[in-house]
Amino acid sequence: MHDEAYYQRRIPRRDLGSWNNFLRFIWDNERRAFLNRTFNEWGQLGLFYLCFYGVLFSIFVLQLWISFKNIGFDRPYVQHSYEKSIESRLIYYQPLNRDLHTQNPGLGFVPNIHISVAPIIWINKNKKSKAQRYIKEIDNFLNSYRSKKYKNSSLYFDINLLGECSISPYGYFENKPCVYLKLNKRFEWAPIYYNKTSELPEYMPSTLKTLVRSTSQPYIWVSCTGVTNFDNQHMGVINYLPVAGLPVNYFPFTGHPNYLSPVVALIFNNLTGNRLITIKCDMWAYNIDQSNPLYFQIFNEDDK
Repeated sequence: MHDEAYYQRRIPRRDLGSWNNFLRFIWDNERRAFLNRTFNEWGQLGLFYLCFYGVLFSIFVLQLWISFKNIGFDRPYVQHSYEKSIESRLIYYQPLNRDLHTQNPGLGFVPNIHISVAPIIWINKNKKSKAQRYIKEIDNFLNSYRSKKYKNSSLYFDINLLGECSISPYGYFENKPCVYLKLNKRFEWAPIYYNKTSELPEYMPSTLKTLVRSTSQPYIWVSCTGVTNFDNQHMGVINYLPVAGLPVNYFPFTGHPNYLSPVVALIFNNLTGNRLITIKCDMWAYNIDQSNPLYFQIFNEDDK
């Protein structure tokens, strides 16, 4: 059995026509209802959602608190481990593939202002406005190395070692562009480097082999070549500053707040005009995979 109020609510509302029905939906003066709900019903609905979202927000805050309490900010929470022995210069690891590539730091370059598989550096000494975007990108990159905050670090990298590639416009007004290579940060990754007594890979460039065998200081070595014979014919001579390698004393990265990666600058001295040249750069160490080189392209526009 239901009370009288229940049956009153079951009585169909009088049809006032489309427009008047809509107005009554907005505000029903008889029921004192807004959007077909009384103020009491709106209060109940608001209280329900306040409690519902309050519980969700509390769970979210609790999850964040647990995460921040247990995860340190000075190192990655999840790391790939591998055994190594610097003394014996041996390393135990499986050949790296796409799944295991996380053990291998990636090689990046500046100026990289185009997001594509092989980003293009497009230069023209007669159109300085085109070069300005690259110069601005390089300025932003090198400003960190010029900062006094980083100069106080024990691992400070002096960009003056980059010679003419440390001074604006970095060769972009003369069609001798500078390109900067650096390793991405990989926590606690340390290179097992080649030195003058190492057995060097057969596929290492012969010029780099000569350099390795004549240098006593350890480096992560770098080499850049054209992808095809066409690219090699037209890319000209590349100079490496300060040397074709990254000093190993900057590794491993262990979360130091003022850490900056060492840099190798490439100078392309005599690029052939109006040729799109694809460059491939490799890093060389015992524990660096050679199957994922860095690719980028250069186009020297010659509108004489």
